[in-house]
Amino acid sequence: FGLLDTHAFVPFGDRELPGELGSIEVTDLAFAYEGGPDVLKGLSFAVRSGQTVAVVGRTGSGKSTIGRLLTRAYAGYRGAIRLDGIELSELTADSLRRSIGVVQQDVQLFKGTVRFNLTLGAPIDDATLLDAIRLCRADALVERLGGLDGRIEHQGRNVSVGEGQLLSFARTLAAHTPMVILDEATANVDSLTEARIQAATDVLLERRTVIVIAHRLSTVMRADQILVMDAGRIVERGTHAELMASSGVYHGLFESQFVERPEDTE
Repeated sequence: FGLLDTHAFVPFGDRELPGELGSIEVTDLAFAYEGGPDVLKGLSFAVRSGQTVAVVGRTGSGKSTIGRLLTRAYAGYRGAIRLDGIELSELTADSLRRSIGVVQQDVQLFKGTVRFNLTLGAPIDDATLLDAIRLCRADALVERLGGLDGRIEHQGRNVSVGEGQLLSFARTLAAHTPMVILDEATANVDSLTEARIQAATDVLLERRTVIVIAHRLSTVMRADQILVMDAGRIVERGTHAELMASSGVYHGLFESQFVERPEDTE
């Protein structure tokens, strides 16, 4: 549930994750898209259960590829990716879907009810859906659409970009996955929707293991660890304060890379 589109040829294993711990360990990870050079080059990092790690870097640095590999959108990587100590390629597809939720920049919405677009067919009760909607401050949106039985048009044509993002947050919250990949959107939205997205982000980061492809200053600053990517490598790591003090690559990215909103400076 909530995975990025997975290519049909990606193999899965037969092991199940033992529980909802949510630790991630990446060791000497390398990857190349078919016929191309390595876009990830020897990455190693660990995320403890409940931690938030922000991945930052310029376009083409390889940061989004990390999320694609963690969700098995692509296979063929070298090195190791372990969830709660189990190699990613050994897990069943169902176990992975129950363990990792994804909030994407480009939200996939389908012609059908609000309920279906939040559950994607998973057995989630209405009370859980309504709670997720409330936490994401998407109440007014869902009410406008006609409630859980309201209709969403093909490709979400009757919702705005920002509203689609709120539905994506609610979808992931309702799934209760212990791990989340959050690819923060860079699209401009109105100030009210932006405030709601920020509130939804705050809720999502609580009590979960989260890897954020980060663009918002507030998200970066609250991360337990920041990984700075450049040309497929992790070139710096640390907290916001530590990296700013070092006056390195992160310091240079700070003003140009992150989208600072009015809510970030309060």
